Amino acid sequence: MKALNGGFLLLIIALANFQSAHSQDQSGFISLDCGLVPKDTTYVERTTNITYVSDGAHIDSGVARRINVTLRTEFQQQLWNVRSFPNGQRNCYNFNLTKNRKYLIRVFFLYGNYDGLNQLPSFDVHIGRTKWTSVSLQEVGRSFFDEIIHVLTQDRLQICLVKTGETTPFISSLELRPLDSNVTYVSQSGSLMLVARIYFSPTPSFIRYDEDIHDRIWWPFINANTTSISTDLPVATSNSYDVPQLVAKTAMIPANPSQPLNIRWSLDEINAQSYIYLHFAEIQNLEANEIREFNIDFNGLPWFSFFRPSKVGITTVFTRAALSSPDGIFSLTFTMTGNSTLPPLINGLEIYKVLEI
Repeated sequence: MKALNGGFLLLIIALANFQSAHSQDQSGFISLDCGLVPKDTTYVERTTNITYVSDGAHIDSGVARRINVTLRTEFQQQLWNVRSFPNGQRNCYNFNLTKNRKYLIRVFFLYGNYDGLNQLPSFDVHIGRTKWTSVSLQEVGRSFFDEIIHVLTQDRLQICLVKTGETTPFISSLELRPLDSNVTYVSQSGSLMLVARIYFSPTPSFIRYDEDIHDRIWWPFINANTTSISTDLPVATSNSYDVPQLVAKTAMIPANPSQPLNIRWSLDEINAQSYIYLHFAEIQNLEANEIREFNIDFNGLPWFSFFRPSKVGITTVFTRAALSSPDGIFSLTFTMTGNSTLPPLINGLEIYKVLEI
């Protein structure tokens, strides 16, 4: 296998003990149910086993409300409450943390007609004084979340809800998850806003903790020109990225084995930069005369050649430098080499956009 331009760094699994390098606990997790009262309330969410606490220790403004009772059975418990902010332009959550520590930060919003107005809100979310994202909800009963990987530049963190119009900002849940600062998700500058984190399964279920020990959320994806394959065998996933077994055990291949596998995405800003993380594992038992080998092109240009996924072991390929595209449209193409008898595959894909904070 050969990297053609130095844009990829390759990690190959050597240990096949099928054990995670980390204990599967919630050490360092901060999981806030926003608007949960009284402020000393805590509970374990039954589908994830994540322990949630009230947000009251981190903010002294806002009003605790609850979504419409008819919607509660459709969502996890941490989305049943909201904290709304009818007063003030800017209302902030405050955390005392450790400088230079890396966190996955996630905010959830479910309007659920908590105020009885049937008026879908729009507002901004800031990290400190820097705008992170704009929230513009489209449906009363549909949840929305945003996620960013951020290295703290000081020993405290502020997450702020900022009023931008006539509607009232609110938040349903706020989650912080510590990550390894020196090894994973390293950018040359800025923080990494999640664009997509997908695995390739025909089932509609998303994956998060405790299947993913870092509580990353993975969404299933298959399109009309692809199909999914899977295995019951355990896959060695103990590289620094700890890909969940449910992600590693499924893969996407082209529906027509002789055709390339194509993945495209776009960013809302033409000049935006992107980091990508591709997770591969050979999950089929290959016969002696079978070879799976493919080339990877980025935006039509050769990037990686003669790649062979490791047998039931995850290899993570990722960009060491940010990627850009002149029109904001990005593409990856996986094409069989002349040696290959099997089509290309991919097990998981993460895409991020750079945000300077």
